[in-house]
Amino acid sequence: MSEEELRIRLKATPDRKTAQKLLVILNATVDPREAEEIALHTGVSVHSVHNWISAYNRSGIEGILGPGTGGRRNGNLSEDEEVLFLKPFFEAAAKGEITTIGQIKIALEERLGKPLHHSVVYRLLHRHGWRKLMPRPRHVKSKEEVQEEFKKALPEKVKAILAQRDPQDSKPVALLSQDEGICGRINPPRACWAPEGMRPKVPRQIVRAYVYVYTALCMATGKMTSLILPYAGTEMMNLFLEQVAQDFKEFFVIMLIDQAGWHMAKRLKIPKNIRFLLLPPHSPELNPVEHIWEDLRENAMPNKAFKSLDQVEEALCHRLRELDSDPQKVRSMTNFPYLRVTC
Repeated sequence: MSEEELRIRLKATPDRKTAQKLLVILNATVDPREAEEIALHTGVSVHSVHNWISAYNRSGIEGILGPGTGGRRNGNLSEDEEVLFLKPFFEAAAKGEITTIGQIKIALEERLGKPLHHSVVYRLLHRHGWRKLMPRPRHVKSKEEVQEEFKKALPEKVKAILAQRDPQDSKPVALLSQDEGICGRINPPRACWAPEGMRPKVPRQIVRAYVYVYTALCMATGKMTSLILPYAGTEMMNLFLEQVAQDFKEFFVIMLIDQAGWHMAKRLKIPKNIRFLLLPPHSPELNPVEHIWEDLRENAMPNKAFKSLDQVEEALCHRLRELDSDPQKVRSMTNFPYLRVTC
């Protein structure tokens, strides 16, 4: 191929790798010199220079522009066939029922009529973007349509509450969410990072001793209030509401709250600057405070066996103080799109 033809191809190619190959051949054609000099001039390895010039000398321009030695050449199924093969498994995958590759491997072996190594199935799944992950838990009685309706209706529910407050009350409005989380001395192992060749050993105990973390937070600002109390009940809820009313005394508070019995008890004393907005039943995924509990279990007590509840409380207090001093992190964990309501 002439110098002019090489230059025309070089200018027309959009692919960087192909352009590098053509540049090497052009250098070798126009100004033949040592491979080390060509490699330095073109920014590739000496090994690549040798390989590309040899391929060009053997097969011409097609020797360097044809398919490389890598890639998938002998697949059992085409890409379209693989897509169709995996499609029947989507429903089971959405339900979290595919916990191993066993059933996919059996189906693929039946389709191809031969035994397969498990790595063939792993590569198939990887090619199509499948990965193994922890599913989102949901209450067995939850109703997704009810939850979606609540999200859509939230702005109107907030407006209805605001329409009922004292017209003389000019405090700014804060939308809060509240929940209680149980933490104690039962410590199921959690996944952790470790270098290759190491599998950590962590202490495991089942001691049924607990405390309850009460938390209320403003998703828009990241401000939060927490108390660690001995149990969940109306008396403890009254104590906590007093604390929230004090910490948010400059606000008219609308508090998202679940339908636990002590949240609706007759003996519950709701402060004047707080109004409840009930979440749908069996819908913890709508409560952003759930993310605080996950953070506490990962960062306050990961793979630790506490000798007493005092140690549990100390670890919880330390992490809660860290979160309280980092409103940006709290906001990033809890400010769901549907909660961004103009009050």
